[in-house]
Amino acid sequence: EMEKYNHQVGLKMVGEMLPDERNRVTLDEERDRFGLRIARVTYSWGDNDKALIRHALDQMHSSLEAAGANEIFRQENDTNHLAGTARMGFDAKTSVVDADCRSWDIPNLWVCDGSVFPTTGGVNPSLTITSIALRTADRIKALAARGEL
Repeated sequence: EMEKYNHQVGLKMVGEMLPDERNRVTLDEERDRFGLRIARVTYSWGDNDKALIRHALDQMHSSLEAAGANEIFRQENDTNHLAGTARMGFDAKTSVVDADCRSWDIPNLWVCDGSVFPTTGGVNPSLTITSIALRTADRIKALAARGEL
């Protein structure tokens, strides 16, 4: 049985989900043990997301067949870089924070994590999040030095 592992290959696709206004995080009427409203996540794949996955799986299947694969297992699973719940933008009606990551609605609330991205693509966003956090810290420091916070 272990001899089979000398002759295996795996392919994985990494793709980008498009922003979808139906996907959201809201506060539910249900409360936790501290009396705080709990978060409710509403999430589903859109038509484009499903088409992207189907296309990638079909292409990987074709590639494995062309390479002479005897057995092909088609497996759909996902890995996520969660983003977009506090979207950055230029308009308070369509975003949560401005270009400096400052909340439109709550004075002196700054958000500097992956939630400010409208989408993340297919790569790990850690360095970009770090850059945004450093930029946001510099902005807060400058405003504080001028007494504008």
